[in-house]
Amino acid sequence: MSWDRLPLEIYVSIFKNLDFWDRKPLSLVCRQWNAAVYSRSLCRNLCIELSRGDWVREATGRTYEEVKLVDEGVVQETERDYRVVYVKWCKESDPEVLGSIDRLLRELDEKCLLEGMIVDAPLGQSLIEFFGTHADLLGRIRKLQMCTEAMENTSNQQVVIRMDKLEALTWRDIVMNNQVQIRKPVFLVDAPNLKSAVVKFGDCDSDVGVVWHNGLMELERGGNLKILKMHLNGSMWQDFFLNRLETLEHLSIILQKTSMTARDWDSMFANLPNLKNLQLVNVNDFILEAIHQHCQQLKVLRLEKVDLTVGFLSVDRMFLKLEHLQLESGNIRSNRNLVVPALKRLEWSGVKNLDNLSLTVIAPNLRSLKQSKYGHSDFIVSCCPLLEELQLDLFASDIPEHFFQSLPRLRQLSIRISSACPALERVLPNFRNIEEFTLITYNAPLQCDILLASMFKHCERVTSLTMCGFNPNLELSFPVFAQIFRNRLLKSLKLFGLTIKGNSSPVQLPPDLAKFELRYVRVMDVAFGAYVFPPDGPFQVVCNKSDDCCCYFSKDCD
Repeated sequence: MSWDRLPLEIYVSIFKNLDFWDRKPLSLVCRQWNAAVYSRSLCRNLCIELSRGDWVREATGRTYEEVKLVDEGVVQETERDYRVVYVKWCKESDPEVLGSIDRLLRELDEKCLLEGMIVDAPLGQSLIEFFGTHADLLGRIRKLQMCTEAMENTSNQQVVIRMDKLEALTWRDIVMNNQVQIRKPVFLVDAPNLKSAVVKFGDCDSDVGVVWHNGLMELERGGNLKILKMHLNGSMWQDFFLNRLETLEHLSIILQKTSMTARDWDSMFANLPNLKNLQLVNVNDFILEAIHQHCQQLKVLRLEKVDLTVGFLSVDRMFLKLEHLQLESGNIRSNRNLVVPALKRLEWSGVKNLDNLSLTVIAPNLRSLKQSKYGHSDFIVSCCPLLEELQLDLFASDIPEHFFQSLPRLRQLSIRISSACPALERVLPNFRNIEEFTLITYNAPLQCDILLASMFKHCERVTSLTMCGFNPNLELSFPVFAQIFRNRLLKSLKLFGLTIKGNSSPVQLPPDLAKFELRYVRVMDVAFGAYVFPPDGPFQVVCNKSDDCCCYFSKDCD
């Protein structure tokens, strides 16, 4: 039997081993392959656009959005099994466009049994009527992505959208006018089987001209909701969080700073007993107090723009089950203890401890630490014998004191230095067992001879070495530079932005070196005025297990 006569099931079984973009060119081979590529089992998210918008400029200079519809014959004749449909209209769309969208959508639903819908439309009567016209379809789909825009005050009309099978919802509000007043949600989504919801305004926090709102829609209930990501404004969504959300495990909130006190946080988090993953942007002591009291199952806590200066950390605190803690930007005030016995990952960036205080973090099971040091005392990890991975960003010359303890299990060490010259050689004896070492400097005239000499002396298991210098280059003497290549364990060596000074001679690559990259590395031979490596330029040299001498000469000497 030839390839073009095999049963459809066999093609589907073969093509399922490829992702969609690898399968797509195969659809051009023949009709049988096309049918297999676009079969229901392989195209769970295949989307068809029924309408799209184009910007049109009239002779008068007026610019407006014009909606164009797909040819009706495309919908009538298609044999592809579309699962998702995209519809769009704008404020200027006439009733004929909306009528055509309704007609095409009904026909497509009969042919394809749609499971998902993407709607991009302005807030108004046309959108309300759309939800009413297609109530049956909305009751069957599993995914809805909605983008709506309000340009003027909304009416007092409130619409309940019943979606019995909806599992995933993305709703984006755009409000372009500060005068728009939204006192209650226009749409109430009643989706008893909803598992994941993302509710936001605009495309990002800094959308120019977008007013902070997410009051156009609110969930009626959340009995099966597991994941909720949202922008929260003022007292909106108060009623929703009065429900007890037993199934909610992942919650992410970007909170408007001016409305941080306009909510009963204690009651809200009391209704989230099984929360495991929480991310908050804009956090104060009262919010964190409520989280600490009621969310005993928390494993991941990510806080940005924190202000914990008036009480929460004035006493010893304990999070029993927390495994990942991230604090990014803001202020704290504490000289007490934070006990996190299960913590495995700690990220601390741009958080200043006021009054020159220092918080003690007790985390005996810590495995990964990422810390940015700006010169203030911040915090101290009292004991971390199990630490395996460390990324330290230094913006000051002093080194956190918790790195002067022995770290026998540390394997990955990454240090980034900006405008500072810390004496890193003092702590390298505590990192004896590192296998991967990365050093990156920005605007820091760091002399590396002493640092590398200390590493060669104390760290004998290094298999991966990366060194980068930017404005100016890192500087090394040639004897120290040559000693890098005497490490017979090296498997990866990356050198970017180095200037090597002193008498030079060819060096031998380690026998097991699998990756060797050079960019903007100059090794200048003072005695002979020649380069061992290429001069400055976008060069990259990769050597795979070579026994050859690594000698590159150039006549382009400075």
